[in-house]
Amino acid sequence: MSKFGFDLNDYVVEDRNFEPLPKGDYELKCTEAEEKTTKKGGQMIAATFEVVSGKAAGRKIWNNFNIHNDSEKAQKIGREQVSAWARACGKPNANSVDELLERQFTAVLDIEKGTEGYSDKNRIIGYASKGDIAPKVAPKKDAIVDLEEDIPKNTPKEGKKKNPWD
Repeated sequence: MSKFGFDLNDYVVEDRNFEPLPKGDYELKCTEAEEKTTKKGGQMIAATFEVVSGKAAGRKIWNNFNIHNDSEKAQKIGREQVSAWARACGKPNANSVDELLERQFTAVLDIEKGTEGYSDKNRIIGYASKGDIAPKVAPKKDAIVDLEEDIPKNTPKEGKKKNPWD
């Protein structure tokens, strides 16, 4: 039998809150980002952001950005979001996500309703330079595309077009 090598009483589990943060402006920085393949073979940037100040400091926000997709609309939205993020970080001519890591900016967070058994979650809907009031740059809620599934959030009723770009 292996011994831990430390006293369990020296470590207390933090009370972690996984509820979405209230809507509003937050100072964030990206701590991790990697390019991943979507379920339909496209490419996305999967990014982890961290709140850097206030009562929510240390909380994480996850966001995916479509960068290559069969849907021109989904790709355009993702690229616009990455462009807005880069400008907010003061790197409008960035060539890679590595140039955006650890750079603080202001983000506007909203709450996206959970679907298919998933809980509600935060979604970044605006970007600005640190301390600025963040303008909204993301599409309206009815145009939000699930970046992993490559399908719109609002599915149409029977007999209508499947996607707004069809």
